[in-house]
Amino acid sequence: MWNPFKKKKKWVRFYSLQDGVASLNPWLPAKDIKRPWVVDALKKYYGKDSACPVMKVKKLYKHHMKKLETGGYGDEEYDGLFQHAATCPALTALFQSGWVLTAPADFIIQQDGNAKDFNWISQVLFQSGTPTYVNAHAPEQTEGMAHLVNQQKPTNSMVVKLELPWRIQAHKDIVFVQMPVPYWDEERFSVPTGIVDPSYSYEVNLQLFWHAIEEGEYLVKAGTPLCQWVPVDRSWLNNSEFDVTIEDANDEDLKNNKIMDYHRYMNFTEMTTLKGRIENQKKILSLNKNKERFE
Repeated sequence: MWNPFKKKKKWVRFYSLQDGVASLNPWLPAKDIKRPWVVDALKKYYGKDSACPVMKVKKLYKHHMKKLETGGYGDEEYDGLFQHAATCPALTALFQSGWVLTAPADFIIQQDGNAKDFNWISQVLFQSGTPTYVNAHAPEQTEGMAHLVNQQKPTNSMVVKLELPWRIQAHKDIVFVQMPVPYWDEERFSVPTGIVDPSYSYEVNLQLFWHAIEEGEYLVKAGTPLCQWVPVDRSWLNNSEFDVTIEDANDEDLKNNKIMDYHRYMNFTEMTTLKGRIENQKKILSLNKNKERFE
């Protein structure tokens, strides 16, 4: 039944001009990307049967007591066991935000070792005006910035351009932050970070700054994660929409910080859940009376 009081969700529509792509190699919710290093860490530190970054209290308690009975924890072991980056709230939130674009078909990049150009091979051409899949940006188009996309790796001066069958529509208030898939094990290429505005840019074309420059052929399989798009409100791009204050901490801030320190150490970390700790921290931060100056 239609509910006039139900809040309407902001919508996003990815559609493919090539039949089959949306079924076989769709955009994926970012949370569905399984990073091997995260999976391995959770298995190693939290048990193979744990689907949650923080184990159940009972199991952790038994492990903790056993450790104390046998001499306790070494500093590195303790930090690794309960504070591994795989359970970091900031990373977890990032890993779950937005959608990941995957390669719609196999393609091969051929390098001759000169880091100045490339050849490519694919069995598929997508209909988008002139049939194509892999194209290129001339070095002049990214002169001065190509090496800045990933300063740790050598980069081909010619940029790989993927002309994809995807198109995008979205709610008028939505734009997307495009970024490389964060903390993903992909060393052959980097994707530039930028803002995609569906109100005027509906095509999905992707630039790959190519780092695998040694002579050889490099296969990118269909389904390979290419980049991540995170939706944000259009108004957030305008700094004039925000009332920003930059100042030294006052007495209220210092008091709140002491309460936060107390909360951080009042329980054994392993005896709590991540969700419980976050909820308590939200409660403490809400007590800071400085918020009343702005609300």
